[in-house]
Amino acid sequence: MATAAINSKQCFICKKEKANLYSCEGCSEKFCSQDLPKHHQEHVLELEKIATDCDTFQQNISEQEKDLNHRSLVKQVNEWERDSITKIKQT
Repeated sequence: MATAAINSKQCFICKKEKANLYSCEGCSEKFCSQDLPKHHQEHVLELEKIATDCDTFQQNISEQEKDLNHRSLVKQVNEWERDSITKIKQT
C-alpha cells in the first residue's frame, strides 16, 4: 500500500510537516508514520463494505433466479392444466 519514506511536505491527515512521509499508491496522498495505519484501516473498512455489498448483490441475484425458476415451473403447470382440460373436453 505505502511506498518508502519520502522527504518534505505534510501529512494528509494531521497536516504536520514531517521528515518522513509515506505515499499511498491507492490515493497518492502522503502520510506520517502515526497516520499511515489509520489510512490503511480506512482502506480495510472500505474493502469490507465492498465485500458485504458484493455478497448482498449475489444473494439478491440468487433469490431472483429462484423466483424466475419458480415462475417457469408455475407456467409449465398452467400450460399442462390447460392442455389437460382441452384434451378432457375433446373426449
